[in-house]
Amino acid sequence: MLAGQSLNTDNELTLFIHDAVRFVSTFFIPISQRAPHVYISALPFAPEESLVARKFCPSFPNTLAITQGKPSQWPMVEFTAEHHKDRVQHLVFSLDESTFASISPQTMYVCDSETGHCISGPFELHNYGEVYNACFSPDGKHILVGFYSYAVVWDIEMGEKQFQIEGYRFAFIHHDGRIASTHWVDGCILVKFWDSSNGALISDRLLEVNDVAVTRFSPDGRFLAVGRKSEDVIELWNLEDGKDPQRFPYPPGKLLSLYFSPTSDTLMAIFREEPRHIYLWRLDTQEMVSFSHDFNYAPHVVHSPLTNYLFIQRNYTVEMWDVSMTGSEWIWHTKSPANSIVSSICPSCDGHRLLVGYFSGSVRMWNVDLENSTGNRADTIDTQDDTATRRVITISPSGKVAATVSLQSYNVEFLDTNTWEVVAHTDVKCEDHMRIAFAPDDNQAAILSKSLVTICDIMHPEEHISFDPWPRKDV
Repeated sequence: MLAGQSLNTDNELTLFIHDAVRFVSTFFIPISQRAPHVYISALPFAPEESLVARKFCPSFPNTLAITQGKPSQWPMVEFTAEHHKDRVQHLVFSLDESTFASISPQTMYVCDSETGHCISGPFELHNYGEVYNACFSPDGKHILVGFYSYAVVWDIEMGEKQFQIEGYRFAFIHHDGRIASTHWVDGCILVKFWDSSNGALISDRLLEVNDVAVTRFSPDGRFLAVGRKSEDVIELWNLEDGKDPQRFPYPPGKLLSLYFSPTSDTLMAIFREEPRHIYLWRLDTQEMVSFSHDFNYAPHVVHSPLTNYLFIQRNYTVEMWDVSMTGSEWIWHTKSPANSIVSSICPSCDGHRLLVGYFSGSVRMWNVDLENSTGNRADTIDTQDDTATRRVITISPSGKVAATVSLQSYNVEFLDTNTWEVVAHTDVKCEDHMRIAFAPDDNQAAILSKSLVTICDIMHPEEHISFDPWPRKDV
């Protein structure tokens, strides 16, 4: 099909290949039935501004002509996979990101990252307990699923369980393929190393840290981050060279959890105080960025040369923030299908793709390469503006209006989800466990804050009534 077509640069060729993959994955079913469907059922329906359509539609004029409703660009959702029957609680990419695993309390599937089609599974998990983490082997042929005090390794090609090992906090060590796990011995951390081919114990190493609060392996297995109880410091142990750990001090605070970027070059610490306070350290330069955000789920950080992308999971959406030494700004958010609740997320290493799992059991792959996607980048919001930084509480039944809270004033505000502009301000303050419900026509909203119910007209929020249906203090 490329005969007579010219692509001037490597970048143009790369963009065209990505566009062609979207074309094939979108129209996979009709194309798989008969080759002529490439021209009959695929090309006429390809978005007008897609590279495939612009190059090849002029060469095939005597096919179907779409007169109305044809999109101009590929949708940001690359595919929707619907293999699970219950909530998707974990998502993880393989090292080369050609495949991913989606895990529910009952089953695990390994899928193709371009199409979402299942390539291995289902693997039955209902007899093992709650899943705490999962990771692929460096060669992508095995997957480890960690439970509370042990892990199970499956062979992806054979679809079989290989072995089970005891421990906590598991990771594959990328440079040699071993598996690392943590154990507690007399208050200290014992790191054990396992043979990933048969689960045999190879060696162990005692880390003399006797007041551990939280631990986390880096995705590549090189580092173990340890938060101390007695000191406001995080120690970073290099499991390869065995040298003394790097120390990352922070102001006094109750450390909640530690996370790494997918490329293991950024460490994130989250604290218990609300709004959550976050510290980010770049391990190469030890530069530190700190900021506060209001969220209930652990965010994911992706390192890039100049900034960090932060993906924050909400109940019905995922927000993408650009965090740098000079501040942070909101740049994009997903839209939930049919008000499905988000249950898990996993960004790619470059932050250009985002896997989102839902309580309904579906998985969506979003294309968030905003710089190379026409018309997809949201207008950035300057977080220094008191009205700009917001958290989505819920979305109306039609998806056209979002109830949000300003993270500066903590007032409830209503936004148009198409333009992301404020359509109504209220003087209702956001409280813990606040709930908001929309009327079916989107014109009214009921706000439950503690025991007080406020019903307001969205276009005229000053016209509202408030009442307490539970005036007795013991109810």
